[in-house]
Amino acid sequence: MRRRPRTVPTFGARQLGWTAGVAIIVFAILAAGAAGFWPLAPIDRLVDSLVEGARGGPLYDLMLVVTALGDGLFLTLAAVVTVASFLFTGARWRAMCYAPCFGSMPVVVHTIKLWIARARPTDIPYTGVDLFSFPSSHVAHSALIYGAIAGLTFVTFRGWMRWGLTGSFLLLIVMIGASRMYLGAHWFSDVLAGYALAFLFLVMLAIAVAKHPEPPKFSRGIPIALFVIAAAFPIYLMLSLPDSEALYRAIELHQRPGTPAESPPSP
Repeated sequence: MRRRPRTVPTFGARQLGWTAGVAIIVFAILAAGAAGFWPLAPIDRLVDSLVEGARGGPLYDLMLVVTALGDGLFLTLAAVVTVASFLFTGARWRAMCYAPCFGSMPVVVHTIKLWIARARPTDIPYTGVDLFSFPSSHVAHSALIYGAIAGLTFVTFRGWMRWGLTGSFLLLIVMIGASRMYLGAHWFSDVLAGYALAFLFLVMLAIAVAKHPEPPKFSRGIPIALFVIAAAFPIYLMLSLPDSEALYRAIELHQRPGTPAESPPSP
């Protein structure tokens, strides 16, 4: 009797459905507050006042580096490399699932930003849809892509490397959210909404991938993808850090007492 090939472990559809429901509820509650339908502003102001005391301190340089890991350009590179690693190993179904999931997140985030039209905590010289803060695109995009990579490292590696790499990516996701508040780019609820939206996308991605479980050999390109991403970041940081530092220094010099309550309710 032939043994069935071992497949990458997946969660049950019922478990994923429940977690997707929780993510939708959390995001809907935060969106209603950001749109002015319930008093979310006092919570955001309280958290912002707590963070304000630490701004400009010894963590400033670290937060610049962390937030650079959530920049759209670098995340695009990470997404392309990840999808390419699937194609390299013949995991076409995974590539077909991951590519539209990664690519649709910016569209969804920009649509919600235009709909809610919520002002940022501080004046930032952004233009277009980036003028608005809800939800945090840095957090939503990075939590989706690094969250997906964390899941891939968990099923690809064994022993201490599994836990070390997976934990590192999860810690990075949390730190990117903290960096957005530290640098005055987002309210606390913007960050939470970004996490909820990314979690919903990750659940949908898991459901899609689970429809056609694949042998672990299709994950053998992940170590190469991790190496490329890690090697590219110092180069990206060297090119982008001067502009980023100038931007956030300008924020510190032109802070204003904006509040989330100023955003009008959505029609």
